[in-house]
Amino acid sequence: MLKNYIKVAWRNIWKNRLFSLINIISLSIGISASIVIGMMVYFESTFDTFQKDGDLIYRVTTNFTSKDGVDYNPGVA
Repeated sequence: MLKNYIKVAWRNIWKNRLFSLINIISLSIGISASIVIGMMVYFESTFDTFQKDGDLIYRVTTNFTSKDGVDYNPGVA
């Protein structure tokens, strides 16, 4: 039965090649973007967790405006 489902799915994919290609590409872009966003959120949320009392530590940044725009630089202690 599973073999029959795979056969029918393959025929539909092959019949509508362009539509299937667009769907597969957009699905892969969406999944990879979700993974990247999840990794960024995880990194930012666990930034100082290895420190004792990490919830009391803050990151200081300085902003300065140059001719080209605003640049953000981390503070150095």
